[in-house]
Amino acid sequence: MTTPRPVVAVVPFGAQGRDAEAGIIGRQVARRLVERFADDPALELRPVFLVAMPETKRDAGYLIFGSTPDPDLAVRYGESLGTTHALTGLYREDERGQAFLVTLVDVAARRAVASREFAVAEGELHRAEPALAAWLVGALGVPAQAGLDEPETANETAYRALLGGLEEEVNATLLRAGDPAAADAARVLAFQLYVAAVRADPASLRAEDRLLVLAAESVERGDEERAARALEEVIETKPMSWRSHYMLAELLRQIGETTHAIVALEHAHALRPLRDVDVMMLAELYVAEGAPGQAAAHLRRITAGSESFGRAQELLGVLALGKGDHEGARSYLERAAANGRPSAEAHLARAHIAAGRIDDARHALGAIISSGTDADTVGQARRLRLGLERPDLETDLERAGRAALSTNPLSYDEVRASFMRVLGFDPNLWEAHFGLGLVARKQEDFPAAASSFRRALELAPGQPDVLHELGVALLASGSQNEALALLDQAASLRPRDAGYLADSGFAHLRAGDLGAARERLRLASAINADDPLTHAYLVELERAEAATGKAN
Repeated sequence: MTTPRPVVAVVPFGAQGRDAEAGIIGRQVARRLVERFADDPALELRPVFLVAMPETKRDAGYLIFGSTPDPDLAVRYGESLGTTHALTGLYREDERGQAFLVTLVDVAARRAVASREFAVAEGELHRAEPALAAWLVGALGVPAQAGLDEPETANETAYRALLGGLEEEVNATLLRAGDPAAADAARVLAFQLYVAAVRADPASLRAEDRLLVLAAESVERGDEERAARALEEVIETKPMSWRSHYMLAELLRQIGETTHAIVALEHAHALRPLRDVDVMMLAELYVAEGAPGQAAAHLRRITAGSESFGRAQELLGVLALGKGDHEGARSYLERAAANGRPSAEAHLARAHIAAGRIDDARHALGAIISSGTDADTVGQARRLRLGLERPDLETDLERAGRAALSTNPLSYDEVRASFMRVLGFDPNLWEAHFGLGLVARKQEDFPAAASSFRRALELAPGQPDVLHELGVALLASGSQNEALALLDQAASLRPRDAGYLADSGFAHLRAGDLGAARERLRLASAINADDPLTHAYLVELERAEAATGKAN
């Protein structure tokens, strides 16, 4: 007969101490117990969440508290979570020293079945967690998993910093909706505490794990630079940590520090060979920095069996084309096309044009356009065909495009006429429809602008600029819901574009979602603090928050 696996509700431990740190220790040691048993097949621990909100605005913006309930209340906690047992505790700091007093309650029997006091020796707080874990499995009569009695850190200093970082992460989560500035301050402190934990114990992985999670979140939170600096401090302490080098490279890439991102990726690659998809990213960074030789050296290491082979061959072809090696480019691009890269076919047509094989180019472009299998490739082919057959119209398109984007074009009628001439040659060139939309928007004919942008989007699905401009035109026309979805999509495709984020935030403001509006406008302001439009949106947001009584 199989004995059911025990399931234990863990109540955040209460605390009696000289300062607030005692409460942090009580709460977070209980949390660490839950995490310690996360993968244990013999036992499941479930956390009990206790949260109290302030009664007055003068109080703290939030409060998480620990508790040491009597057996009857502990039973009710266990029943609410469907557990067989409940674990309660108290962390105490006084003249007698430090200690944990814990009690295990049987939910069905509605009584305490085991209790224990664990004295904590001076400087040995980090050993309390494994001691509590070992006692719990003994009290429940289940086997102990390997390593259960090993401390998470090598010393108390690192362990206290780890617990403090965990606490600040929780604080940041709870404060985010009501007090973004305080939430941001809590994230700052969490980064600092995790770095301190790593410095105190470089061999411990837990603090580095949590810091890497925070760093990954920073892409959405808009504090990539802060996360990058924290990882740089970790790397000073742990220069052989490939994970930190790898994450640092991603953050530096996000904030445009391409050269430093390359260095970080190369360090990660030296410590552990990168996946082919990451080698591709490294090669593209080299290309962006004007170092095609280093890019090609990495790309040639990607073999034919790799999922990245076609993409690598395509980029090698583009690099060869840039060097004037038309035959080499053709070989690479043909392999890329054979490996399922539609865009390589457009590059292959460019190679034909560059080599003077005009008939081959015409044949290739016609095949791409007639197939219609990949909208982006078809768009490229149409543009190449325009330049090949009517270079005068391509010049008109480029000149009109610059005029449509300028603040004061000489003549809207002349610009519009240029786009219409281009469409007379090829009615499916998305750039010309996009240009007509820009002209209409400049003249505040928003329905006409939306119509042109819609046609451009049909021809170039997912093009961020078209999504954004269509969203702006629809928002001005009163089509709020559709505009919001489009502007959100455009901002997700261009996460470092302050204007896109600001317009998305304004759309949420118009929709009455003030929290989402503030989050996007905060990110936009972090990217470009001097943007006047973002400032104007923030002023309007503050008025809306004041009108609804919601503090900013």
